[in-house]
Amino acid sequence: MSDFLALWNGVRPEQAAEYEAWHSTEHMPERLGAPGFLSAHRYRAEQGADFFTLYTVESLAALETPAYAELMQAPTRWSARMRPSLTGFRRLPARGVLARRTSQGGAMAMLRFARPVAEVQPLLPRLGAWIDAGTLTGAVLGGSEAPGAPYPVFPDAPPPGVETLLLLEGTEAAALDALATALADEWQAPPPSPWRLLQHLLRTALPDPSLPRQPPRDDLFASWSR
Repeated sequence: MSDFLALWNGVRPEQAAEYEAWHSTEHMPERLGAPGFLSAHRYRAEQGADFFTLYTVESLAALETPAYAELMQAPTRWSARMRPSLTGFRRLPARGVLARRTSQGGAMAMLRFARPVAEVQPLLPRLGAWIDAGTLTGAVLGGSEAPGAPYPVFPDAPPPGVETLLLLEGTEAAALDALATALADEWQAPPPSPWRLLQHLLRTALPDPSLPRQPPRDDLFASWSR
C-alpha cells in the first residue's frame, strides 16, 4: 500500500493567479520528480480559497532522500518568490491503508479524524463496497500514528499530530457530502469539507521522469517577475 503526503495551504489574494501558474507548471512537477514519488492530485476548496495537494509515494522514505532535501533547501527562484505568499500551511505525512480508484472523479469530500488510523480501519469493508457499487469512484485512507516534527520550510506551521485522513471521491459533490456527513456524525468527527479536483499528474507523464529534479520554468517565472 502506497503512503502519501497531504498538504494544505492558502495564498495571498494578490498572488492567487501566479500561484496557480507556479504550482501547476513548476512546483508540483518538481516535487513529483523526486525519487519515490508516484502521483499528485491538486484540489481547491469548494468553500473558501484554500488548496489541498496529495502526493502518493512508494513509502514515507521518499521524504528522507537527499534529492527531496535539496528541493526544500535550494528552492528555485520562483519557489523562493512564492513561499512567503502561502498562508495556513499544514503538512501530514501519512501511512496508507487504502488507495483504490475505479476512475478519477472530479469531486472529493475530506474527513479528518483525530485518532490513529487503526481505529478507523473498520470502515474498509464499507468503502470497498461503495466503490464496487459505483457510489464512489475511489477512496484514500491513511494517517499518522505519532506526532511529527515541524517542517523546516514553514517552521511556524503546526507540526503533524496523530490524525487519520479519509478522502471520498466521486462525480457528484452533493452525494459525496451527504455520505461524508453521515460518516462524520457516526464517528463523531468534524464536518467534512468539499473539494474540487484541479489537476492530476502521474510521474510517468513528466517530461523526463528519470531526472531527480525537473527543470525550473524560468520562462514562465520571467513573465510574472517583471
